Parts: sequence; C-alpha cells; structure tokens
Amino acid sequence: MAKQEPGGDAGQHDGRVTGPLAGEPRRRHPVDAPWPRRVASWLAWWVILMSLWVALDDSLESDELLVGAGLSALAALAAEVVGHQADVRLRVRARWLPRALALPGQVAAQTFLVFAALARALVTGAPPPRGRFRELPARYGDDSPLGVTRRVLLTAGLSLEPNEFVLGIDAERGVMVTHQLVEER
Repeated sequence: MAKQEPGGDAGQHDGRVTGPLAGEPRRRHPVDAPWPRRVASWLAWWVILMSLWVALDDSLESDELLVGAGLSALAALAAEVVGHQADVRLRVRARWLPRALALPGQVAAQTFLVFAALARALVTGAPPPRGRFRELPARYGDDSPLGVTRRVLLTAGLSLEPNEFVLGIDAERGVMVTHQLVEER
C-alpha cells in the first residue's frame, strides 16, 4: 500500500488524510455500536421505508400492508447491516428539522420557475434562460458523524430543488459552489 504524502488531494482535507483511499481497507473500531442504537437505527429505517411503501403503493389493504411491512423490514435490516459494516454513522440535530419542512414549498416554487422559463422560451422563441454559478457561505465542519451528516443534508437539500445543484463545498474558503439553471434576481 502506498503511503499518502501531504499535499496530495486524494482523500485529504487540509493536508491530512480523512479516510481510506480507493481500495484501501477501513480501520475497524474494536467497540461495536450498542444493540439499542442498532435497533433504533433499524426501526428508523423501517418507518421511513414503510412510509415510502404506503405512499407509492397507494393502498391500505391489509395484504398489501403486510407485504410492505415485510419488505420494509428486510430492506431496513440490509440498510442497518451495510451501514454498520461500512462504519457509517450519521447524526441529526433536532434544530435542523424545521428547515426540512420548507423543502416541499421550495421545490414547488423552483419547479414553477424552471417550467415558466421553459414555456417562455418555447412560446416566444426567446433564447434559453441564462444560468450562473454561485458561491454561498457554508461552513465545512469536521469529519465527525455530525459534520458529515450536516454536509450531506446541506448538499441534498439544496440539490433537491430543480433549479439549483450543489457542485461541492470548498473547505478552505468556506463556500458552497452551486449552479443555477435559471438565474434568480
């Protein structure tokens, strides 16, 4: 295995290796997660997956609910086992959740904006809308489970909107680089 030199870019942040490089084994922690935490993780996965089943199946028939419950249980078990094997630990703070409640409204507004620009271009023959790159202030944080979860939620939350996509977070400058399809004023 090659030793990572300071100044390289693979798997590094601020000159230090933040994780294994591609193909390298992960370092294992001798202490396993306690069973109550693993059961809580499985239950959270099951609730999310069962909710998705009910929303997509659009039926409250008992036989379909039983099938959904069984499949959700198996998928939740797979998610928990894979997460444990990959040593992935995500942490969510309660104060982050209210911002998530605004996402459906933001997605609807951004969808309307993109389709309005498309309709305007098709109907009037106007040139396609101009996009732009933006830099938004964003603290990178540390590599703890809480810091990683925060970055994932920041990236996913903003990229969920159809008009904007996160390209990355520049830790040195403390900015998130995004691309907007239709430039907003």
